[in-house]
This record gives sequence, structure tokens and C-alpha cells, in this order.
Amino acid sequence: MADVTGEGRANRFMLVLLALHRITCLAPAVVTCAYGAYRSAWANLGLLVAATAWNVVLFGVARRRGWFPTALVHLDVLLAGAVLVAVTANLTTDVGAPNWGNLLVQASGSLVGAALARPWAVAGDLLVLVLIQSLVIVAVGPGTGPSVPALVHAVNGVACFALVAGFAVRYLRRTGRNLDRTNAQRLAAEADAAADHARFVTRLAHHRTLHDTVLTTLTLIARGVADPGRPEVRRRCARDAEVVRGLLGDGSDAEFGTLGEALRDVVSEASLLGLRVRYQGATVPADVPPQVVAALRAAAQEALNNVVKHAGVEHAWLTVTVEGRLLRVTVVDRGRGFRPEEAPPGFGFRHSIVDRVAEVGGRARVSSEPGAGTCVELTWAG
Repeated sequence: MADVTGEGRANRFMLVLLALHRITCLAPAVVTCAYGAYRSAWANLGLLVAATAWNVVLFGVARRRGWFPTALVHLDVLLAGAVLVAVTANLTTDVGAPNWGNLLVQASGSLVGAALARPWAVAGDLLVLVLIQSLVIVAVGPGTGPSVPALVHAVNGVACFALVAGFAVRYLRRTGRNLDRTNAQRLAAEADAAADHARFVTRLAHHRTLHDTVLTTLTLIARGVADPGRPEVRRRCARDAEVVRGLLGDGSDAEFGTLGEALRDVVSEASLLGLRVRYQGATVPADVPPQVVAALRAAAQEALNNVVKHAGVEHAWLTVTVEGRLLRVTVVDRGRGFRPEEAPPGFGFRHSIVDRVAEVGGRARVSSEPGAGTCVELTWAG
């Protein structure tokens, strides 16, 4: 499996660069293999074939393993030096003729600088390459002695390629590791944020449920609106206790069936608080998503709870209409009413009605005037 880390990507990039360097060394030699500077064109061709085969093996192994084995790097140094000696011996003129062996030695130097981690290993292999080049220059130099510029050029070529390749691979690896750390920190932060959001959503759902059930029942009992001695109020308290036990358990969402069934259940619960609700429901599509059913049910329940707590009446109307794919749930009372813009901010209407319906793509709207009752309209387009 490919290494997907930043360092692994840096290694693959450098592997491609080093392979391209080898190609630029061997390609001109292939084109000029029959050039007259060689004593034997066939010998030169044989050396090219051998060098090409070795490079295919070298880079094939590196590709499979993800990087160059140290032993193969050392072997490449020796083979590059041997090729230089053989190519030079096959030349009919001096070392300044088209000697692709020199290019291969420089390519081997770049591999040493990139692939070896220990400084002493890099220095040792580069020293071998420089010594071989120097010996070749001395052996074929003019009778007055070796060419100093040629020696300087040889040392500079090997050292320069090794230095550039070594710097490049280490810089790319360090950058890759930094990117990996940054990505890991980002992923950890995103995971923490997701966990925080999940906890917030869970707390909000619990707050809504408690507000719509237990707190509403206790508030009505405290105000004297609901008599705890009445059987229906006791049944309401028992249902609220089941809700609390559910929150202390796995907290999984309840299943309410179809929207019609869910709203009829809301009407039944409101009756436990002494509110008589007249329900008129159209034929509701059976494919309304469960989360939409739950949101509309909870919003309608809170609207009826508000009738009991604030309207001062014992009757309300809950109506469901369908217009194409538009569902409309309306809760109406003829109680004391209020001015919505003057209503004090609270948890109930905003969180239990407006936000709840908005979370499933719906809308909630309230219309009310003092003495004219209240109308809460919930809409959702399928």
C-alpha cells in the first residue's frame, strides 16, 4: 500500500526527479552510441543496455519499497564508477569526448545525497565517486599531468548534485511532516468540534423534551391550573416520568408513526391537562420523514401547552391541511391573546416551536392580538 503521509509523498516526488535525472544522462548516450569517438560501438551499446537494465531494477525496487535500500545505493556507486572506467577505456580520444559515464557518476552522486541519511555514509560514497573520476582523469590526462580544471569540475559536479538532491529531499520531507502535523491538528479540532456539537444537540433535545413535558406539567400544577389529584393529571405525570427515564437511558428518539397518529396523540396528552382540543385532519401523505413528524408533533404539543398556560381557555383547535406537497398544522385558541413583538423572550416558543420546525426545513408563524386569541401555524414542504 502506498505511503500517504507527507513524507511518503516527498519520497515519491524525489524518486521521480532522480529517475528523470538518470534518463537525461542515458538518453543522449543512446542517441550518440554510434559516435566515432568510441573504439567499439557495440561495446558502448552493451554498456548502455547494462546501465539501463540496472536502473530499471534500482528504481523498480525503490518504487515497490517506497525508497532506495541503502545496499543498492552503495552498489550503484560502484557500478557507476565501473561504467565510467569502461566507457573511458572505450574512447578513442581524451576524457573530454562525449563520456556519458561522467554523467552517470553525477547522477549516482545525487542519489547518494538524497537516499543516505548518515553523513559519514554520504561522505564515503561521494569520496569513492570523486576518487574514481580523479583516477580516470589522471590516467587519460596529458603527459604533463592531470588537468586541474578537469579535477575541479569532477569534484564540483558530484558534490553539487549530491548537495542539491540532499537539500531537496530533506526540505520536502520536513514540509511533508509539518503538513501531516497540521492536518492531524485540524482533524483533531474538527473531531472535537463535532463532538461538542453532538453534545450540544443532545443537551438541547433533552432541554426541549423536559420543557415540553415535566416542566410544563409542574408549572401548571404550581399555578393551580392542573389538579394533581385528578386521574388525568396523574396519568400525565406518569407519562412524564417515562420521558425522564428515557432520557436517563439511551436517549433514543421515540417513534410516533404517521403524522396523523402523532397529532392525535398530542390531542390526547392535552386532554390530560384539561384542554379540550378539536382535531380536524386531512389525509396526510404516508411518506413524511420521521424527523419531520417528530418536529411537527413536538411543536404542536408546545403550542397546546401554551394554550393551557397562557390563554385562559379550555378549548383549542388543531387542524391539518395539505396543499400539494405543503403540509400546514395550525393551532388556534380564542383566549386572551398577546402582542408577539412585546412578548418576553423565553425558551418555549423559540426553541420548542420555531427552531424545532426550522431544523427540518419548515417554518413557524404566530399571529395574536390581545383579546383575539392566538394562531400558531406550522408549515413544511415535502
